[in-house]
Amino acid sequence: MEKNLSVADRVIRILFSAVLVFAAIVLFKHPVARVLSGFGALFSLGEAVLGICYLHARLGSARMRDHLSEQALYLVGLVGIQMVLAYEWWTAGWEKLSNPEFVSGMIGTLGYFASKNTFPWYKDFLLGFASENAAAFAYAVEWSQISIAVVLAASGALYLYSRHTGIQRIALAASLIALAGGTLMNANFYLAAGWTGPGTHGVNVVMFWIQATLIAAWFYRLVHRDHAT
Repeated sequence: MEKNLSVADRVIRILFSAVLVFAAIVLFKHPVARVLSGFGALFSLGEAVLGICYLHARLGSARMRDHLSEQALYLVGLVGIQMVLAYEWWTAGWEKLSNPEFVSGMIGTLGYFASKNTFPWYKDFLLGFASENAAAFAYAVEWSQISIAVVLAASGALYLYSRHTGIQRIALAASLIALAGGTLMNANFYLAAGWTGPGTHGVNVVMFWIQATLIAAWFYRLVHRDHAT
């Protein structure tokens, strides 16, 4: 493969690599996040040194004088947003999995969420069905968050890098399922704990609408079978 990155593209990758190194050392605490960030930094730096980007070639920029289409840039942006969501879900899920008191303390958490809840019907759900099945509810929450994260990350990467239409369709379908699960969880978190503070309220509303937007975009591409980039 011939070089297909301009000087500006190389500089951007060097800067991105520096940001990932900073994140791995300072921002990220989870070892998996640190390893992935470090790998991403090396990968980005390697592309800058070699001047070659497989993804650029995959999206229609096989030579340096070629430029990515507007459609390809939008696609990369949407997948990038999906990757950020994947990280957010992974962080939330791992925090719960690594906390030995999360499952045992769920019934207390549900009681706290119900204490000043402004939705009477949801308060009844928290004190009734959810509290009666608190342990199962806790396991469902933490493993659902981890599963959503893994599916969003894997399906996003597959959709960008795969040349096989069938795999792309599977990746889109998997993304839609994970995003639908994410919106459902954010809606429930909002109903349960939105009253606890502006941070919890805002994060769940923002994530809900971002995922809803991605659902609309991916569903359109899946239905119209338009996977060319």
